[in-house]
Amino acid sequence: MAIKTLFDALKECLQDGHKASFYEAKVVREMILADGKVSPQERILLEEALHKDKFDDKAVSLLSKLLLRAECSAIEENKEDKG
Repeated sequence: MAIKTLFDALKECLQDGHKASFYEAKVVREMILADGKVSPQERILLEEALHKDKFDDKAVSLLSKLLLRAECSAIEENKEDKG
């Protein structure tokens, strides 16, 4: 049995033809936050999926907030590294 990485699972989840619902977006969010952070790969995958209009309106709102939170965290980490 092959072991899938989180990135593989997310990629597979977002490849089908329908728009992901709010519920599916919540699952995606939980998968991403399982390790407590949004990795650069996860961020790229989400940005690409949002750009390709893969989510319904409520899902876009939820995942956009996740990306915004990730951006804020990255800015804070950069400040700490420089300070």
